[in-house]
Amino acid sequence: MKFTRGTLRDPHMIGDDYFELRSRIGTDLLALSAAVRDAGGDAESAAILDNLIASLKEPFVFVVVGEVNVGKSTFLNALFGQDFSQTGVMPTTGKILFFRHGTEHSVVPVTPTLDEVYAPVDFLRDFHIVDTPGTNSIENEHQQITERFVPIADLVIFVFSAMNPWGASAWQFLEKVHREWMRHVIFVLQQSDLRSPEEIQVITDYMGQLTRQRFGRDFPLFPVSAKKAILAHNAGIEHDRFHQDSGFHALEAHISSLVRHNASRLNKLASTMRLARQILETTRDRVVAGMHGAQRKAVVLQELQTERELQVDRTLKKILPALDATERDYHESVMRVAGLASDALATRKAFQRKPAPEDDTTEEQRPQSLDHRLFQELQHRTGDRWRQVGLVLEEDVHQFERFLYAQGRGVIFPVDVSMPVHVYDDEESDLRRRFGTHVDSSLRRFVIGLKLDEDIEPGLENARRTARWLKRLILPVIIVSALCGWLDGIEGGAIAAGAGVLLLAVIYLLTQVRLSSARNAILDKLEESSVTLRAMLSKQVTDDVTTIFTKFLETLNPAQADAAHVEREQSAHVERLRMLADSFDILDKQIQSLTPPGGK
Repeated sequence: MKFTRGTLRDPHMIGDDYFELRSRIGTDLLALSAAVRDAGGDAESAAILDNLIASLKEPFVFVVVGEVNVGKSTFLNALFGQDFSQTGVMPTTGKILFFRHGTEHSVVPVTPTLDEVYAPVDFLRDFHIVDTPGTNSIENEHQQITERFVPIADLVIFVFSAMNPWGASAWQFLEKVHREWMRHVIFVLQQSDLRSPEEIQVITDYMGQLTRQRFGRDFPLFPVSAKKAILAHNAGIEHDRFHQDSGFHALEAHISSLVRHNASRLNKLASTMRLARQILETTRDRVVAGMHGAQRKAVVLQELQTERELQVDRTLKKILPALDATERDYHESVMRVAGLASDALATRKAFQRKPAPEDDTTEEQRPQSLDHRLFQELQHRTGDRWRQVGLVLEEDVHQFERFLYAQGRGVIFPVDVSMPVHVYDDEESDLRRRFGTHVDSSLRRFVIGLKLDEDIEPGLENARRTARWLKRLILPVIIVSALCGWLDGIEGGAIAAGAGVLLLAVIYLLTQVRLSSARNAILDKLEESSVTLRAMLSKQVTDDVTTIFTKFLETLNPAQADAAHVEREQSAHVERLRMLADSFDILDKQIQSLTPPGGK
C-alpha cells in the first residue's frame, strides 16, 4: 500500500527555508554541470558536480523513541501528515522500522529486529524516520539504536505520555545516549489534552528538574496533542484554534529552526558551494582564455583579410604601367593598320572590277584582313610585356601565400606547418598560362568587335559605284565633243570636250572623296577605340587578379566564421557562468545568514 502525500498537512513547512535553499543550490549545480559539459569541461569536474548534486539529496534522520502506547504513531501522523499504520507494518511488532523513500512500497528485513520500509512518499525524500516500537519492549536493541542511529540522527525525539511520563525504560534508554549526541534530543509530552494546563505545567517543571539532575542539562520540551493536530486539518474555520491548542505550532517551529540552522548541514552546503565555485572559476578561466584566443584569432584573420585586399590593390598598381604601354603600342599598331586600310581603299581599287566569288585568286591577290593584322600587331608588341606581368602576378601571389603561412601559423595552420616552396623555371606555370590566355582572349574580342574588315567593303563599293560613271561617260563625252566640233567647228568641239573633261574630273574627285571618307572613318574608329581597349584589358586584369587572390578566401572565410562562432559561443558561456557566479554569491550569503554563531 502506498502513502499519499499531504494527507494531513504539508510536511515541507518544516524547514522550508533550508529546503528551498538546498533546492536552489541543486538547481544551480545542475546548471553548472550542464555549463561545464557544454563548454567542453573535463570529465572529472562533471563527475564531481554529479556527486555534489547527489549528496545534496541526503535526507535528515529523525529517531523517535518512547515506550509502547505513548502515542508515537499518532504523533508521527500529526507531524508529517501521513498515516503510518497504512504502511502495513504495525509498530507493535517489536521491530525497529527505518522509513525511507522508494518508488514502490516494500519492506526489507535487515536484522531480525530491524526492517527498512520503503514507500513512495514525498516527505521521505527529505526525512528518514527511525520508529522504535517501544523502549520497554526492545531492551536488547537499545545498543543497536544508540550505536547505529543516534550518532547519525539530526533529531532524537523522546515521546512521553502525559498520563505517565515516568516510564523507567525511556529514561534508562536516554542514559545510554552519549553526552555528545544529547544536543540532538528533544522531549515531546504526548496526549497533553488528557491533562489540565496546571498538571502539564507541574509535569514539565519536574521533567526539567529531573534532566538537570541526571544529565546536567535541559532538553527542549513540548507538550502536544496529536489528536487535536489531526482534528485541526478537518476543522475548517476552527483550524487555527485547534492547531494552536495542539501545541504543534511551537514544536514545528523548533524543528524547523533545527533544520534551518543545522550547522553540519549548512557547513556541508557551504563546502559544496566552495567546491562548486572552484569548478566554476576554473571553467570560467578556461572559457575566458578560449574566448580571448578566438578574439585574437579573429583579429589576425581580419588583418589577413585586409592585407589580401591591399595586396590586390598593390598588384593592380604594378600592372597599371602595362596598360599605359599597351595603349601606346595600340596607337603604333593603328598607324601600321592605317596603311593597310589606305591600300585597301586605294583609288585603283575603285576602278578595278570587283572579283567574283568564283574567281580563282591567289593568297597574295586577296586583300589582307585588317582585323587579323591588328591582332598580330598587338600580340607582337605586347606579348612579352604581358608575360612579364604574369610573372609579377605570380610572385605577388606566392609572396602573399608566404605571408599568410607566416602570420597564420598557430591560428589557421598548425604551429609546425611547413612553408610552401615554389620553384621558378622557364616552364610556364598554370597561373601565368591562364592569365596570358585571358589577356589574348580580351585582345581578340576587342579586335573582332571593331569589325574593320566589314567597314572596308561598303566604302570601296560606294567608290566603285561612283567610278563606274567615269567609264560610262568617256565614250559619250568623246561622241558629244566630236558632234559639237562637226556642227560648230573646232571652237564648239573644244568647249564640249572641256565640259566633258570637267564632268569626268568631278566624278574622279567624287570617287576620291568617297574613298577618303571610308579611310577616315576607319582611322577614327581605331583612334577612338583605344579607350575601349584599355577598359576591356583593365576589367579583365582586375577580374583575374581578384579571382586569383580570392582563392585565399577559401582558407580565410571559414577560419573567420569559425573564430566568430567560437567567440560568440565562449562569450555566451562566460555570461552564463557569470550569472551562476552571481547566484552563488546570493546562495553563500543565505547560507551564512542561516548558520548559527560559532557554526554549532
